[in-house]
Amino acid sequence: MNKKFYTVFFASEKNQYSRSFQVSRNGLIISSIFGIIIIGLAIIGGLRLANREPLTRELRNLVKDSALLKNIINDLEYSKDFDTLNTYEIFLTGFYSSHKMGYPNVAPVEGYVTRGLQHENNHMGIDIAAKNLDEVRVPGDGKVVFCGKSEDLGNTIIVNHPGGFITLYGHNDTILVQSGDEVIKNQVISLVGETGKSQGPHLHFEIWKNNQVLDPREIIPEYKEKDVSIGQTRK
Repeated sequence: MNKKFYTVFFASEKNQYSRSFQVSRNGLIISSIFGIIIIGLAIIGGLRLANREPLTRELRNLVKDSALLKNIINDLEYSKDFDTLNTYEIFLTGFYSSHKMGYPNVAPVEGYVTRGLQHENNHMGIDIAAKNLDEVRVPGDGKVVFCGKSEDLGNTIIVNHPGGFITLYGHNDTILVQSGDEVIKNQVISLVGETGKSQGPHLHFEIWKNNQVLDPREIIPEYKEKDVSIGQTRK
């Protein structure tokens, strides 16, 4: 039985060079399939690099969701050692400190606490009186997830920290970071101001853990010692 062959001919524009090859039909089919596979893999790889491939996007979303679920599960596991006589903040600081795990435990700005948490007034943080344009430092490693303006808090920054902690900084004069920036503990991220609804230069500071508000005075000892707020309720 005779095999069928195809002749592939190559020539330069000026016919100064030419060459021909004979390829069997099966060889041509195999070569074509192999070429299509290579091109397909290259396209998929390019789409993944551009974050356009649906499976890659879904996988990244699952990773983010699993991180939050892991934090919640860890809290439930650790809660078996929780002393009901202590606050949740004391439990967290004790656990993270004993296991040498980082968390936002450094004062972002020097000053005195003039107003504490007031859930009934939707005041979910503390106000720290400070000098105008004082440096505001991030109290732990993390990633900036928001920089923008709020009607009440003026120039605002939100930072996501490992372990499910989130910190918020309000009334800033100047913001020195951008959304998406990775920040390290004690890095200057803004300057104290009085933007938004403010009666003087101060920093509005909040700490959250897995969508639960925490009292920074219980997390950062310096603020508990410098608390001069009057008639402010605690959790």
